Amino acid sequence: MTKNNPKGPRSPARVMQLLEVLASSTEGLTLAKLSATLETPKTSLLSLLRSLEAEDYIEVQNKAYQLGARAYRLGNMINARMKAQSSFPSAVRPFLLALSKESGETIFSGVLAEEGTHGVFIDMVEGNGVLYLSSVIGAQRPLFCSSFGKCLLAFQSVNFIQSYLEKVDPVSPLTGERFEKSAILHDLEHIRRTGVSVTMGDTVEEAGGVSVPVFGAEGRLTGSITLAAPLGRLKLHLPRYCELAHAVGERASQFMGYALPYPGSKE
Repeated sequence: MTKNNPKGPRSPARVMQLLEVLASSTEGLTLAKLSATLETPKTSLLSLLRSLEAEDYIEVQNKAYQLGARAYRLGNMINARMKAQSSFPSAVRPFLLALSKESGETIFSGVLAEEGTHGVFIDMVEGNGVLYLSSVIGAQRPLFCSSFGKCLLAFQSVNFIQSYLEKVDPVSPLTGERFEKSAILHDLEHIRRTGVSVTMGDTVEEAGGVSVPVFGAEGRLTGSITLAAPLGRLKLHLPRYCELAHAVGERASQFMGYALPYPGSKE
């Protein structure tokens, strides 16, 4: 079996299968048992086991293989991220309510879609003004032109951003305008520096938004909070809205366990 075969014992999929099998065992498994369970020859499997043992992903006790320290660390990291993401809507809702009360505008929280191509609103507090914006939970926004989307994109890895920009055709769904990718990158750098993303009339006619990131305990982006308003009112109150949103994003991040300096913070 060649190493280029995706079904081979050295493939990433086989590594994960092996770790899953060991995770399901409380007492560890012998080479013979692992070979039978994974339907893999002992000789091929032994090479993989030795590589994982050398990196502390597994360990051997009394000829039985079990998870090692690095596997448990990986599991804890995944578990912490899942908890942060699952609790994000309820955890930040009080901050949405506070921002809506202070500004009178509609406030959203949202996350990056699983496929990584757009942002999705997952919670909303409607504004209390005579004229306010409304939308629906589950509404999607592009990453390249909405304040919400650019806020989510700005704090992804360099590789993620490059891959996304290589694949996307950055045409505004509202105006048909094609955005220059160099301009998008410039905007993302500004958002990372200030902690605030602002767009006006790019995705919703006569409306705009101010978005700020929310980070979790591990320092990763968990989502964003967006203040949405009619264009005229947004322009009139933009400095105040940016200040309010930034303060809320920072407080929400701290509440989620984020301990690093918040982007754009003066402290």
